[in-house]
Amino acid sequence: MAVLSKIAGISLPYNCYEIGHTWHPDCNTAALTLGASAFQEGLKIYFPLYLITLFLRGKLSLNACLNVLTNTFTSSAFLGFHGLGVFLFHCLLRRLFGRYYFLSYFYIPSFITSFLALMIERKNRRLPLAIYVTNVATETILRMATTRGIVKPVPNAEVYLFSVLMAINMYITNFHRKYGYSEDVVSSIFKFILGDNEARKNAKSQQKENLSRCSGYSLLEKAVSCGMRLREEVETSFLQRMWSTIRHSSCPHEYSCFFYCLQGFLRPFLMGYVALSASRCISLGRKLISDPSLLFSLLSEKRNLSLGLFLGGFGATFRIINCLLRWYFAKDRASYAIPAALLGGLFMKFYPSSTMSLYLMWKTLEKGYLMGMEKGTLPHIKCFTPLLYSASTALLFHVAVLEAHNLKPAYFKFLTRVTDNRLFTVNHHVLDMFGTQSSKLFPDSWPELDHRYTSRIFQECVLLWLIH
Repeated sequence: MAVLSKIAGISLPYNCYEIGHTWHPDCNTAALTLGASAFQEGLKIYFPLYLITLFLRGKLSLNACLNVLTNTFTSSAFLGFHGLGVFLFHCLLRRLFGRYYFLSYFYIPSFITSFLALMIERKNRRLPLAIYVTNVATETILRMATTRGIVKPVPNAEVYLFSVLMAINMYITNFHRKYGYSEDVVSSIFKFILGDNEARKNAKSQQKENLSRCSGYSLLEKAVSCGMRLREEVETSFLQRMWSTIRHSSCPHEYSCFFYCLQGFLRPFLMGYVALSASRCISLGRKLISDPSLLFSLLSEKRNLSLGLFLGGFGATFRIINCLLRWYFAKDRASYAIPAALLGGLFMKFYPSSTMSLYLMWKTLEKGYLMGMEKGTLPHIKCFTPLLYSASTALLFHVAVLEAHNLKPAYFKFLTRVTDNRLFTVNHHVLDMFGTQSSKLFPDSWPELDHRYTSRIFQECVLLWLIH
C-alpha cells in the first residue's frame, strides 16, 4: 500500500508532446496518424481471416462475400478507433488535470477508448474479444507479480491447471447438455480432437445444425456423407469387420474401441503437426524460396512434433479412459470425463502453454457464471462484457507503455505492428519517474523533439539533465 500511495502521489508536469505522441507535436494529427495506421493493419489482418472462414464454411454467395467486406471494415474501424481515441483522451486528460498522474497517463484514456471502440464491433464478437484480452491481461498480471517477487513460478503449473479445467469443462459438457460445445473457435478445436461422440454440442448449436441439415448440406457435409457411403461399400475385409464388432454396447462411437482410440491419436497429432509446420513455412516463406534445404529441418523441428504429441496424446487418452470405464461399469456416464480429462491433460507437458490454460480458465468461468445466472444464484451485470474488455485492454496499453518488459512478447509484436512502432516511441526515460522501469527495453531510446513545442519546465529539467 505504501508503494501504491507513493506512485499515486507522483505527477509529471510535462505536456503530451514531450512524453506522449513524440512523433508529431499536434495532438489531432498524432492521433489521426496512429488511428490510420491501426485501421490499415486491421484491413490486412481481418480480410484474410474472414475470407478463409468463408471458404471453410463452404457457403459461397454474393451476400456472404459482401458480409466479408462489411465485417472487415467494421473490425478494422474497431481497431483503428483504439489508435485514434487513446491519444485523443490522453491529451484531453492532460489539459483537464494540468499534468499527468500514474493512471491518467495511459490507463484511463485506454479504458474510455476501449469501451467506445467495442461498441463499433459486431455484438457476436464482443464476448470472445473480452475473454481473449482478459486472458492476455491475466498472463501480464502474473508476469508483473513475478517481476516484483510477489509470486514465485510453479513448475508445470499450466499443465495441472489445464488438466483440472478440462475435467470440469468435459463434465459440464457431458452432464449439462445445454452448456455443451457451441460454435466458437475453442469448441471447434475440442470437437475435432475428441470427435462428435465425446464433444457433445449444446442445445442451441444442435438446433442450428438440424435447421441447416433441413435446408441443405454445405460442401463439407456433402464430402463427408460421400466418404461415409464409400466406406460402407468397401468395408468388407475381415479386419474391418472384426474392428466394427469389438465395442461395448454403451460406447457411442460406431467403430471398434481400438480403432476409435487409435483415431483419437492420429487425427489430432496430424492436425497439430501440420498446422504448426504450415505456419512456420509461411513465416519463413522468403527464406524457404531462396534455400529449399531448410524445409527438412523445419518439418523435423521438435516443437512441431511436440504440439502433435500433446493433442494426439490428449485425444487418445480421453477416449481410452472413457472406453475402459464403459467396459468395466457396463454403462456410459458423464463423470467418466473427469478422470479421462485429468489424465489426458497431462500430455500438455509436451507443449506447455500458459496462454491456453488461462484462456480455458476464463471460458470455464464464463460457462459457470452463465449457469449460476440461470439458476438465480448470480446476478446479471449490465455492460459486464464491455467493462471487462475495457479494463483488460487498458491494462495492456498501460503496461505496454510503462513496463513493456512485462508484456507478452507476441502481444508486444502485435502492438508494434498495429501502431507502426509509434506506441513505443514515448519518452520512456522520463516515465521512469513512476518507478516501473519504463526504459528497461529502451535504454538508448530518446525521442527527437522539436524544441519549439517543448515547455520551459521540460527544457530546464530534462534537457539540462541530459546535457550534464
